[in-house]
Amino acid sequence: MLGPGDRIPDAQVWLGPHELLPLREIVRERPVLFLFYLFDWSST
Repeated sequence: MLGPGDRIPDAQVWLGPHELLPLREIVRERPVLFLFYLFDWSST
């Protein structure tokens, strides 16, 4: 978990099928909560 003042990792996030953005650009203006679901887009 990142705390206030921690550096954001150099990563990219898929917002849609053809929309890839740097993580830093997404959180530049406001706090963001990311939730990750295992197997969310799979049939298992």
